[in-house]
Amino acid sequence: MKTLRIVLADDQLLIRAGIRALLESMPGYVVLAECENGQQAILAVRQYRPDVILLDIAMPGQSGLEVARALLAEDPSTRILILSSIDRPEVVREAMMIGVNGYLLKDFVLMELQQAIAAVMAGQVFMSARLERLGGQAEMRASDKRLTQRQLEILRLVAFGRTTKEIARQLEISPKTVEFHRSRLMERIGVRDVTGLVRYALQSGVLS
Repeated sequence: MKTLRIVLADDQLLIRAGIRALLESMPGYVVLAECENGQQAILAVRQYRPDVILLDIAMPGQSGLEVARALLAEDPSTRILILSSIDRPEVVREAMMIGVNGYLLKDFVLMELQQAIAAVMAGQVFMSARLERLGGQAEMRASDKRLTQRQLEILRLVAFGRTTKEIARQLEISPKTVEFHRSRLMERIGVRDVTGLVRYALQSGVLS
């Protein structure tokens, strides 16, 4: 099994130590560097080229969002998992608009951390379950009124990182039907991939 190489950026020593201990208690993870501010995080990513960076938002100097923007400007393939206690929709939306791969709240359980990293490594978008529940409480709306209610449901679930099988199971439809609706969504919105769907969902207010 390939060892996943991780850079961890958080200004709180106890949180860094706790997350590092969690990761290194399991096979397949190694923390290459711990960073307490944004500048250290940028330098560590440049030096180590990790598989993924776990990035806090509220740090001294450059915020995690500024760091993410800078890293992705240098290398768009950089995998970034935001790790934050901030659950405000506008902050989550800004992070996803920048292009991070996931947003994990700090009240996670170990399995959720594993799922988040696995999703990021698989090229999927991950969000904490609580963020999904918060989003589900809001009325779904989209700027493109041509989208059907079913397409809006699938758009939202795709944006929350659900797989085709998971969407099919939740909506009680077949995976082929999910793929059909997702294809039609991409055509109508004018995007080519899941990342484009996620950005559209954020821009249109589906997740707010």
